[in-house]
Amino acid sequence: MKNTRTNIMAATRKLIVEKGYSDMTTKDIAKEAQVNEATLFRQFGSKKELLLATLREADWVPSVNKNIINRFQWDLAKDLRLIMEEYLKQVTPEMVRFSLGLRAQEIYEETMPYVRKIPAAFIELLGGYFIEMVEKKEIEIRDPKESAEVIFSSMIGFAFLHAYSSSEQYEREAANFISHSTERFIHGLK
Repeated sequence: MKNTRTNIMAATRKLIVEKGYSDMTTKDIAKEAQVNEATLFRQFGSKKELLLATLREADWVPSVNKNIINRFQWDLAKDLRLIMEEYLKQVTPEMVRFSLGLRAQEIYEETMPYVRKIPAAFIELLGGYFIEMVEKKEIEIRDPKESAEVIFSSMIGFAFLHAYSSSEQYEREAANFISHSTERFIHGLK
């Protein structure tokens, strides 16, 4: 039963990436998950409830691993690079396409709290890092949260601009982006 549920949710994620919520049907999901459409309805009730269960139960949302803080060297260049690498490793082109598929008008209000978890976690991490760096007198900025939002906006912008890149191309371009962006942000933060 759990395997069936997992397969249905995986099929839902895959089809949202490929078609988006509006164009994906319960027949499509059942076919992809290799189950009867009735099983899908028995398990979840409706397409919308299936999507919300997928968002609640699945491990699709990138997370800021609190262990990243233990890896900080309190060196702005190294730590910014670490944070950006962590973000772009998790927010893959497929993840971005999934996120885009969640923006259908009929589900927007229900899905946005899940999608917003990603920016909130990374902005909180960056903002906290900047506050500590100001306290250590390593940087001088007036508004750590605003600075965190600017850096996060560039990372999410990069991810969305490259949402349809191949994995190899994305990795290459991400490494280049991180290298150049880190230099620019350091210049602006010091």
